[in-house]
Amino acid sequence: MHNIRWGDLQYLLSVANEGSLSAAARSLGVNHSTVLRRLDTFEHRHKLKVFHKLPTGYKLTVEGQKLLESAVALESTVKELERKIFGQEMKLEGLLRITTTDALFRLVLGNHLAAFHQLYPKIQLDLSLTSRRLDIPHLDADVAIRPASELPEPLVGMKLCEIAFGVYGTPNYINSLNGKHPLDSASWLVMHQSKASLQFFERISEEKVVMKTDSFEPLLIAAEKEMGLALLPRFIGDSSGTLQKVDVEIKQESIDLWIMTHRDLKKSARVEAFFDFMKEAIKPDHLRLAGFGN
Repeated sequence: MHNIRWGDLQYLLSVANEGSLSAAARSLGVNHSTVLRRLDTFEHRHKLKVFHKLPTGYKLTVEGQKLLESAVALESTVKELERKIFGQEMKLEGLLRITTTDALFRLVLGNHLAAFHQLYPKIQLDLSLTSRRLDIPHLDADVAIRPASELPEPLVGMKLCEIAFGVYGTPNYINSLNGKHPLDSASWLVMHQSKASLQFFERISEEKVVMKTDSFEPLLIAAEKEMGLALLPRFIGDSSGTLQKVDVEIKQESIDLWIMTHRDLKKSARVEAFFDFMKEAIKPDHLRLAGFGN
Protein backbone atom coordinates (compact mmCIF):
# COMPACT_ATOMS: atom_id res chain seq x y z
CA MET A 1 0.00 0.00 0.00
CA HIS A 2 1.25 3.48 -0.89
CA ASN A 3 1.20 6.09 1.87
CA ILE A 4 -0.25 9.28 0.41
CA ARG A 5 0.76 12.48 2.17
CA TRP A 6 -1.74 15.30 2.52
CA GLY A 7 0.98 17.82 1.73
CA ASP A 8 1.55 16.19 -1.68
CA LEU A 9 -2.18 16.31 -2.44
CA GLN A 10 -2.22 20.05 -1.70
CA TYR A 11 0.32 20.55 -4.49
CA LEU A 12 -1.71 18.41 -6.91
CA LEU A 13 -4.90 20.29 -6.05
CA SER A 14 -3.23 23.62 -6.62
CA VAL A 15 -1.84 22.61 -10.03
CA ALA A 16 -5.25 21.21 -11.03
CA ASN A 17 -7.06 24.38 -9.90
CA GLU A 18 -4.55 26.87 -11.34
CA GLY A 19 -3.68 25.00 -14.55
CA SER A 20 0.06 25.73 -14.48
CA LEU A 21 3.10 25.26 -12.27
CA SER A 22 3.84 28.97 -12.02
CA ALA A 23 0.29 29.85 -10.97
CA ALA A 24 0.26 27.00 -8.46
CA ALA A 25 3.60 28.19 -7.07
CA ARG A 26 2.20 31.71 -6.53
CA SER A 27 -0.88 30.28 -4.85
CA LEU A 28 1.20 28.11 -2.51
CA GLY A 29 3.85 30.74 -1.84
CA VAL A 30 6.72 28.59 -3.14
CA ASN A 31 8.89 28.63 -6.26
CA HIS A 32 8.23 26.91 -9.57
CA SER A 33 10.90 24.24 -9.08
CA THR A 34 9.40 23.16 -5.74
CA VAL A 35 6.02 22.46 -7.32
CA LEU A 36 7.63 20.56 -10.21
CA ARG A 37 9.74 18.47 -7.84
CA ARG A 38 6.79 17.58 -5.60
CA LEU A 39 4.67 16.64 -8.61
CA ASP A 40 7.40 14.50 -10.23
CA THR A 41 8.15 12.78 -6.92
CA PHE A 42 4.48 11.96 -6.36
CA GLU A 43 4.05 10.46 -9.85
CA HIS A 44 7.28 8.46 -9.51
CA ARG A 45 6.50 7.17 -5.99
CA HIS A 46 2.99 6.04 -6.87
CA LYS A 47 3.73 5.05 -10.49
CA LEU A 48 0.78 7.16 -11.55
CA LYS A 49 0.48 9.72 -14.34
CA VAL A 50 -1.57 12.55 -12.84
CA PHE A 51 -1.23 15.29 -15.49
CA HIS A 52 -0.79 15.63 -19.22
CA LYS A 53 1.88 18.30 -19.75
CA LEU A 54 0.47 20.32 -22.67
CA PRO A 55 1.68 23.57 -24.29
CA THR A 56 -1.43 25.24 -22.87
CA GLY A 57 -0.83 23.99 -19.33
CA TYR A 58 -1.38 20.97 -17.12
CA LYS A 59 -4.46 18.81 -17.75
CA LEU A 60 -5.55 15.94 -15.51
CA THR A 61 -5.39 12.40 -16.84
CA VAL A 62 -8.33 10.07 -16.26
CA GLU A 63 -6.50 8.59 -13.29
CA GLY A 64 -5.62 12.09 -12.08
CA GLN A 65 -9.25 13.16 -12.24
CA LYS A 66 -10.27 10.23 -10.02
CA LEU A 67 -7.50 11.11 -7.60
CA LEU A 68 -8.58 14.76 -7.61
CA GLU A 69 -12.16 13.87 -6.68
CA SER A 70 -10.90 11.97 -3.63
CA ALA A 71 -8.44 14.75 -2.78
CA VAL A 72 -11.21 17.38 -2.86
CA ALA A 73 -13.29 15.29 -0.46
CA LEU A 74 -10.27 14.87 1.81
CA GLU A 75 -9.54 18.62 1.65
CA SER A 76 -13.08 19.37 2.81
CA THR A 77 -12.63 17.03 5.77
CA VAL A 78 -9.26 18.52 6.70
CA LYS A 79 -10.59 22.06 6.48
CA GLU A 80 -13.58 21.17 8.65
CA LEU A 81 -11.21 19.69 11.25
CA GLU A 82 -9.06 22.84 11.16
CA ARG A 83 -12.12 25.03 11.70
CA LYS A 84 -13.31 22.96 14.64
CA ILE A 85 -9.87 23.05 16.26
CA PHE A 86 -9.62 26.80 15.72
CA GLY A 87 -13.14 27.28 17.05
CA GLN A 88 -12.20 25.62 20.35
CA GLU A 89 -9.07 27.70 20.93
CA MET A 90 -9.48 29.98 23.95
CA LYS A 91 -6.19 31.90 23.80
CA LEU A 92 -6.21 35.59 22.87
CA GLU A 93 -3.08 35.12 20.80
CA GLY A 94 -2.12 33.65 17.45
CA LEU A 95 -3.30 34.32 13.90
CA LEU A 96 -6.61 35.94 12.99
CA ARG A 97 -7.38 36.14 9.26
CA ILE A 98 -9.58 39.11 8.35
CA THR A 99 -10.96 40.07 4.96
CA THR A 100 -12.68 43.29 3.94
CA THR A 101 -12.70 45.66 0.97
CA ASP A 102 -9.97 48.16 0.15
CA ALA A 103 -12.25 51.19 0.58
CA LEU A 104 -13.62 50.03 3.93
CA PHE A 105 -10.10 49.49 5.22
CA ARG A 106 -8.80 52.85 3.94
CA LEU A 107 -11.68 55.01 5.11
CA VAL A 108 -13.13 53.18 8.11
CA LEU A 109 -11.46 50.07 9.48
CA GLY A 110 -7.76 50.96 9.43
CA ASN A 111 -7.95 52.94 12.68
CA HIS A 112 -10.08 50.27 14.33
CA LEU A 113 -7.63 47.48 13.50
CA ALA A 114 -4.82 49.57 14.97
CA ALA A 115 -6.87 50.02 18.16
CA PHE A 116 -7.64 46.29 18.28
CA HIS A 117 -3.92 45.57 18.04
CA GLN A 118 -3.27 47.84 21.00
CA LEU A 119 -5.78 45.85 23.07
CA TYR A 120 -4.63 42.42 21.89
CA PRO A 121 -0.97 42.69 20.83
CA LYS A 122 -0.48 38.91 20.79
CA ILE A 123 -3.13 38.42 18.10
CA GLN A 124 -1.43 38.55 14.70
CA LEU A 125 -3.69 40.06 12.03
CA ASP A 126 -3.57 38.61 8.51
CA LEU A 127 -5.50 41.08 6.35
CA SER A 128 -6.86 40.36 2.88
CA LEU A 129 -8.37 43.23 0.88
CA THR A 130 -10.59 41.89 -1.86
CA SER A 131 -14.04 42.34 -3.35
CA ARG A 132 -14.17 38.81 -4.77
CA ARG A 133 -16.64 36.21 -3.55
CA LEU A 134 -15.82 34.95 -0.06
CA ASP A 135 -14.54 31.44 0.58
CA ILE A 136 -14.65 31.35 4.38
CA PRO A 137 -15.64 27.64 4.38
CA HIS A 138 -12.15 26.92 2.99
CA LEU A 139 -10.47 29.20 5.54
CA ASP A 140 -9.64 32.03 3.17
CA ALA A 141 -10.55 34.10 6.22
CA ASP A 142 -11.68 33.66 9.80
CA VAL A 143 -13.68 36.90 9.88
CA ALA A 144 -15.09 39.05 7.08
CA ILE A 145 -16.46 42.59 7.22
CA ARG A 146 -18.40 43.04 4.01
CA PRO A 147 -21.64 44.48 2.61
CA ALA A 148 -24.27 41.77 2.10
CA SER A 149 -28.02 41.40 1.73
CA GLU A 150 -28.02 38.15 3.67
CA LEU A 151 -25.60 35.52 4.95
CA PRO A 152 -25.44 32.16 3.17
CA GLU A 153 -24.83 28.93 5.04
CA PRO A 154 -22.53 28.14 6.80
CA LEU A 155 -21.80 31.76 7.77
CA VAL A 156 -23.05 33.47 10.92
CA GLY A 157 -22.65 37.07 12.02
CA MET A 158 -24.33 40.34 12.84
CA LYS A 159 -25.24 43.56 11.06
CA LEU A 160 -23.00 46.43 12.02
CA CYS A 161 -24.81 49.26 10.23
CA GLU A 162 -26.12 50.41 6.84
CA ILE A 163 -24.08 51.67 3.88
CA ALA A 164 -25.86 54.27 1.74
CA PHE A 165 -25.25 54.71 -2.00
CA GLY A 166 -25.25 57.71 -4.29
CA VAL A 167 -24.31 58.67 -7.85
CA TYR A 168 -21.16 60.80 -8.17
CA GLY A 169 -19.33 62.76 -10.84
CA THR A 170 -17.14 65.83 -11.17
CA PRO A 171 -18.87 69.22 -11.51
CA ASN A 172 -17.31 69.61 -14.97
CA TYR A 173 -18.64 66.25 -16.13
CA ILE A 174 -22.09 66.89 -14.68
CA ASN A 175 -22.22 70.30 -16.41
CA SER A 176 -21.16 68.67 -19.71
CA LEU A 177 -24.47 66.78 -19.73
CA ASN A 178 -26.12 70.16 -20.51
CA GLY A 179 -29.02 69.61 -18.18
CA LYS A 180 -30.00 66.30 -19.77
CA HIS A 181 -31.03 63.49 -17.46
CA PRO A 182 -27.94 61.39 -16.50
CA LEU A 183 -29.73 58.12 -17.32
CA ASP A 184 -30.13 59.32 -20.91
CA SER A 185 -26.85 61.09 -21.55
CA ALA A 186 -24.06 60.02 -19.14
CA SER A 187 -21.39 57.39 -19.48
CA TRP A 188 -21.31 54.99 -16.53
CA LEU A 189 -18.72 53.26 -14.36
CA VAL A 190 -19.93 49.91 -13.02
CA MET A 191 -19.03 47.39 -10.30
CA HIS A 192 -18.97 43.70 -11.17
CA GLN A 193 -21.27 41.48 -9.08
CA SER A 194 -22.72 44.26 -6.94
CA LYS A 195 -26.41 43.78 -6.16
CA ALA A 196 -26.94 47.51 -5.71
CA SER A 197 -25.20 48.23 -9.00
CA LEU A 198 -27.09 45.52 -10.87
CA GLN A 199 -30.47 46.81 -9.70
CA PHE A 200 -29.56 50.41 -10.55
CA PHE A 201 -27.97 49.69 -13.90
CA GLU A 202 -30.94 47.70 -15.13
CA ARG A 203 -32.15 51.15 -16.15
CA ILE A 204 -29.04 51.90 -18.23
CA SER A 205 -28.18 50.45 -21.63
CA GLU A 206 -25.01 48.39 -21.92
CA GLU A 207 -23.43 50.72 -24.48
CA LYS A 208 -23.40 53.53 -21.93
CA VAL A 209 -21.12 51.51 -19.61
CA VAL A 210 -17.52 52.56 -20.29
CA MET A 211 -15.74 50.62 -17.52
CA LYS A 212 -16.39 47.71 -15.17
CA THR A 213 -14.25 46.91 -12.13
CA ASP A 214 -14.25 44.58 -9.12
CA SER A 215 -13.65 47.35 -6.57
CA PHE A 216 -15.11 50.76 -5.71
CA GLU A 217 -11.66 52.36 -5.46
CA PRO A 218 -11.01 52.27 -9.25
CA LEU A 219 -14.54 53.60 -9.81
CA LEU A 220 -13.74 56.57 -7.57
CA ILE A 221 -10.54 57.32 -9.49
CA ALA A 222 -12.22 56.91 -12.88
CA ALA A 223 -15.04 59.25 -11.87
CA GLU A 224 -12.50 61.82 -10.65
CA LYS A 225 -10.82 61.54 -14.09
CA GLU A 226 -14.19 62.43 -15.66
CA MET A 227 -14.71 59.10 -17.42
CA GLY A 228 -18.37 59.13 -16.36
CA LEU A 229 -20.69 58.83 -13.39
CA ALA A 230 -20.30 56.13 -10.74
CA LEU A 231 -22.67 54.56 -8.23
CA LEU A 232 -20.64 54.61 -5.00
CA PRO A 233 -21.14 54.07 -1.30
CA ARG A 234 -21.62 57.58 0.01
CA PHE A 235 -18.75 57.31 2.49
CA ILE A 236 -16.48 56.78 -0.53
CA GLY A 237 -18.00 59.41 -2.80
CA ASP A 238 -18.17 61.99 0.00
CA SER A 239 -14.48 61.37 0.81
CA SER A 240 -13.47 62.78 -2.57
CA GLY A 241 -12.55 66.44 -2.82
CA THR A 242 -13.35 66.29 -6.54
CA LEU A 243 -16.73 64.59 -6.85
CA GLN A 244 -20.22 65.79 -6.05
CA LYS A 245 -23.39 63.80 -5.57
CA VAL A 246 -25.89 63.80 -8.43
CA ASP A 247 -29.64 63.96 -7.77
CA VAL A 248 -30.64 60.59 -9.26
CA GLU A 249 -33.23 58.24 -7.78
CA ILE A 250 -31.75 54.93 -6.63
CA LYS A 251 -33.93 51.84 -6.25
CA GLN A 252 -31.79 50.32 -3.49
CA GLU A 253 -30.38 53.24 -1.49
CA SER A 254 -28.50 51.18 1.09
CA ILE A 255 -27.11 47.75 1.95
CA ASP A 256 -26.21 46.21 5.29
CA LEU A 257 -22.62 45.97 6.49
CA TRP A 258 -21.99 42.63 8.20
CA ILE A 259 -19.27 41.09 10.32
CA MET A 260 -19.32 37.36 9.65
CA THR A 261 -17.53 34.09 10.30
CA HIS A 262 -17.98 30.36 9.79
CA ARG A 263 -20.35 28.82 12.35
CA ASP A 264 -17.55 26.48 13.54
CA LEU A 265 -15.37 29.49 14.41
CA LYS A 266 -17.86 31.65 16.33
CA LYS A 267 -16.73 30.35 19.76
CA SER A 268 -13.05 31.01 19.12
CA ALA A 269 -11.73 33.49 21.69
CA ARG A 270 -10.00 35.52 18.97
CA VAL A 271 -13.14 35.70 16.82
CA GLU A 272 -15.38 36.57 19.78
CA ALA A 273 -12.98 39.28 20.92
CA PHE A 274 -12.89 40.80 17.44
CA PHE A 275 -16.69 40.68 17.07
CA ASP A 276 -17.23 42.35 20.45
CA PHE A 277 -14.61 45.00 19.75
CA MET A 278 -15.82 45.86 16.25
CA LYS A 279 -19.49 46.09 17.30
CA GLU A 280 -18.60 48.99 19.61
CA ALA A 281 -15.71 50.51 17.66
CA ILE A 282 -17.70 51.15 14.51
CA LYS A 283 -20.65 52.91 16.21
CA PRO A 284 -19.16 56.42 15.68
CA ASP A 285 -19.03 55.63 11.94
CA HIS A 286 -22.73 54.71 11.61
CA LEU A 287 -23.95 58.11 10.45
CA ARG A 288 -21.12 58.58 7.95
CA LEU A 289 -21.65 55.11 6.46
CA ALA A 290 -25.39 55.81 6.23
CA GLY A 291 -24.66 59.00 4.26
CA PHE A 292 -25.27 61.60 6.96
CA GLY A 293 -22.05 63.59 7.10
CA ASN A 294 -18.33 62.91 7.54
